Amino acid sequence: MKTNNLSTIRNNQKHGKQETKSYGTLRLFSVVMLLLMVLTSFGRIARANHPASPSGQAPTPQAVLASGGGTAARVLNFHREDRGARLCEDLVITAVGDAIYSTCGNGVEKQYSLSEIERAQVQTWIETFQAVNYDRKDTIRADGAQIQLYLYGQGSQLATDAETQQMIDFVTTLVAKIASH
Repeated sequence: MKTNNLSTIRNNQKHGKQETKSYGTLRLFSVVMLLLMVLTSFGRIARANHPASPSGQAPTPQAVLASGGGTAARVLNFHREDRGARLCEDLVITAVGDAIYSTCGNGVEKQYSLSEIERAQVQTWIETFQAVNYDRKDTIRADGAQIQLYLYGQGSQLATDAETQQMIDFVTTLVAKIASH
């Protein structure tokens, strides 16, 4: 009887040590991954702010958008989903005037460079309006449509419903144009 108890205690001790070792290894791995993520974030921020103006300050998104070069920071995000129609589209416009269209990770991704007119329109919105955060979901149908639009505006005015709808119309036209090519 004593032999069985001793072997059980030894087995528990062995397993306890293995669990401690694996927990320590997992903890070390988590710390290393966290540090790696933090360093990567700092690297991305540094690269995004790299193209500095003569004053040493990083340019604003609208200045970069106007110049056509520099950072790939997002200045406008658009998402449209209609489960009933099996439609899901995303469009991101960057500060350099690129538009990236995708079908929500379903394998289709297209890039497009905004024309001067399109770039000027987006720049005007950024300079004029405060941030626009539009989120509309059709609550009538269970599989209803959803539209989200976010503009990283730096202006002083709030966009009216009509101005927000103008942005949505602009983006949906752009989405149709990019998707058809």
